[in-house]
Amino acid sequence: MFYKLVVFLAMLVLGVLALPDGSRTYEDTITMTDGTRTHARIVLPSGYDGTQKYTTILDRSPYGYGDLEWIPDIFVPFGFVTVGNDVRGTAESEGEFSIFHEIEDDFDAGEWITKQEWSNGEVFTFGASADGITSLQFILSSPEYLKAQYIIWATTEGYQNIYPQGAYRQSLADIWIRSTVPDQADECLDVVRENEWFTGNDWWDTLQIQGHYESIKNPMAWWCGYYDIFAMPCISGFEGSQYYSAEGARGKSLITIDPLGHCQSAADFFQPHLIAGRTLLPIAQALQLYGVRDVSRDFKAVTFYVMSSSDDAGNFWTTLDDFPRYREAAFYLQEGGVLSTSASGSDGSTTYVHDPADPVPSQGGNNLEIPCGPLDQQEVEARDDNIVFTTPVLEEDLVLSGPMWAKLFVSSDAVDTDFMVKISDVLPSGESRLLMDNAFRMRWREMKSEPTNMEAGEVYEIDISLWNTSYVFPAGNQLRVSISSSNYPRFSINPNNGRMLKDEDFTQNVTATNTIYHSSEYASRIVLPKVSRAQLPEFHLIEAFEKNFPEFGNAKEVISKFGHIADDLVERSLPKKDWRREFASRANKMGGKWF
Repeated sequence: MFYKLVVFLAMLVLGVLALPDGSRTYEDTITMTDGTRTHARIVLPSGYDGTQKYTTILDRSPYGYGDLEWIPDIFVPFGFVTVGNDVRGTAESEGEFSIFHEIEDDFDAGEWITKQEWSNGEVFTFGASADGITSLQFILSSPEYLKAQYIIWATTEGYQNIYPQGAYRQSLADIWIRSTVPDQADECLDVVRENEWFTGNDWWDTLQIQGHYESIKNPMAWWCGYYDIFAMPCISGFEGSQYYSAEGARGKSLITIDPLGHCQSAADFFQPHLIAGRTLLPIAQALQLYGVRDVSRDFKAVTFYVMSSSDDAGNFWTTLDDFPRYREAAFYLQEGGVLSTSASGSDGSTTYVHDPADPVPSQGGNNLEIPCGPLDQQEVEARDDNIVFTTPVLEEDLVLSGPMWAKLFVSSDAVDTDFMVKISDVLPSGESRLLMDNAFRMRWREMKSEPTNMEAGEVYEIDISLWNTSYVFPAGNQLRVSISSSNYPRFSINPNNGRMLKDEDFTQNVTATNTIYHSSEYASRIVLPKVSRAQLPEFHLIEAFEKNFPEFGNAKEVISKFGHIADDLVERSLPKKDWRREFASRANKMGGKWF
């Protein structure tokens, strides 16, 4: 997975420049405060003679230089030094992997940089995915040397990303940890599972950037994705840095949101303008952030892709000064599987049986290493333990942009259970294309330091965040909500017994009878962010890019050439050590030094 991600980032983040001839590269050791020796790779600009002073771009990564740490090297031609530092316990660094408890190490790495003869005392950070999580922890120490940060597909919330509303994202945590630190995986996973609760648990403090935005003193840029594993906490990170940072940094952040993030396979669903935007927008965003080129007159602070199942209704980019103001539009669950803009006028409920031994299989969504994106839900919707509510055929486009959530009234005969909510777009063909889903684990509904059991027959009101979207349901389609109590392996199976993940008897299954209420008293519903089409003007990004970056020549040609390189490299599955060499070689043959 990571070789494809790296090639994609090389092309689409900033990958239009090869490392110039004459640059100097060397390796060194950064010794942390506790004595742990970590590996670093430094790239100096061409012509460095020991007297010049440069701003440094730092990327601290658990993947090693063969994966993500080399991406900032693309900035070397602009007069930056780049440093790739393996976090402790990974790649060539000593120690044990800390599961992103990197505050002291982040600070130490930056301090080491400022003491080097080539440093002017200023540090920018760059981080994609796990590197971005590490980079974000600089916010908690807020060092004076930190001057800018570029964050790609990363989360500002540790707990809610691994345990959204208490439900364990099993495939994300288990597969990522086992593939990244295989020799330490069992110990790391034990730690994650032993910290299932949030309130009063300081283990999550270093992973919780929200609540610390006032410590941000520098401009930031964010690249997020609607089907990304970190979609919502990435977007909320931008909102924090843009609106709640220190006074000198407020209003100086940028964001690009594409449909994909880590979910590269979803590109097949959103082809118009997608690759153009993923190639050109991050280039403009990064060069703006790092002070190379001011493009703010054409590329606004908030730029995102408007998705749809119809190219006539959506699938275009828009760029705005701020996110559009939306009106909350409620769609109520009713008898007979109907989803309506009117609340039910009578008593009603729908009951189903959740057998933990026969979970609903995951089919798409915001996943890593398992199928992701807007996949068809018809097969799982046909199950008896999955209840479905659908609107009549839409008479006009339903345009959404903003956060979504569900309010459910529920009960169970078990002491604990999960509730899973999905929103999908039903095409005239019957295909039910997933827009978003999320989970709620009932034992953590009160967010206490200890789980709280359910009482049989008692009705509970719960709110389930369905993250964020920008999507047009075209006229002629239908909006659907489906509810179940499992979605495996995206989320761990809840055996309904009230036990915690660390308990030895956690897996003793209890079959639960669960009920969703939809009545005048218990009006279960989803709430969607409705906007007008006029609030989302289409952004002609190719024209804007050519206007601001004439050095690149024809933008479509740039997109085509680098798309061809990326496809070629992925098909050949080049060894890690050859990615960067081959990409640089191909770029130079094309005349890659445009600046």
